[in-house]
Order: sequence, then structure tokens, then C-alpha cells
Amino acid sequence: MRELTEPHTTDPRCASCHRRIDPYGFTLESFDAIGRRRDKDTAGRAIDDRGTLKDGTEVQGPAGLREYLLTKGRHAFVRQFCRKLLGYALGRAVQLSDEPLLSAMQAQLAAKDYHVGTAIDLIVASRQFREIRGRDHEPDHE
Repeated sequence: MRELTEPHTTDPRCASCHRRIDPYGFTLESFDAIGRRRDKDTAGRAIDDRGTLKDGTEVQGPAGLREYLLTKGRHAFVRQFCRKLLGYALGRAVQLSDEPLLSAMQAQLAAKDYHVGTAIDLIVASRQFREIRGRDHEPDHE
């Protein structure tokens, strides 16, 4: 897989995204397409599960990726998790007006040992969730 994706890092039209996302994928090369563990690639070669992230951090395999996400990459991971969870819950893209809620979610997650229920509780109690436009406005059929 590495040989197939590496040419994209030299093509200017593809490079900016591939340099950012490919290293994460490389660290998960020890899993096949349906998540089974494997020791060799499809050509019978040993798996190369090393990746150098955009910030220069070198990670190897799922354990290295996990360690990175729990330490150096935690803030970015938690922020993106909150954005995606909120957007999903609201059924719309996250907006600038959602920033205070996102900040509160991140702070509460950190304070409560990153239990996902904390984020869910904050979303459900939020004005954004309780006042979703169009939810209570069913057309009258007389």
C-alpha cells in the first residue's frame, strides 16, 4: 500500500492532503481491509507500519499511534471528536456560534477523564440541541 500511495506525495495536486493523512494509515498497515491482524502484506513482505506525522513525530504501529493520540496529539484529537459528535447530533455543520459549547465539551472531557458520556450529556443539555430548527414545525394537514 505504501508504494501505491507514495507517488501522491510528490504530485502537487495531491501532496498537501496525502502528506497529512497517509502516515496515520501507514501505522495501521498491520490490519487488512476488514480489520484482521496480519504480519505480511499481499506480496508476502513484512509489514512496514511506520509513519512520520506532519509535525515530524515518528510513530510505529497501532501502539505508537495510540501513544501519540493520548499525549502529543490529544488536544487535536479531542477537538475534532467534539466537532464531529456535535455536528452529527445537530444534523448540520458546526458553526462559529457553537464554539463556546465545543470549548466547554473539551474542558469537561479533560476534567472527567475523557468519558464520552460527558460530551453527550453536554450536547443533549445544550440550547443548540434542544432548539433544533424545524423539529417542532410539522406542516398542518387539514
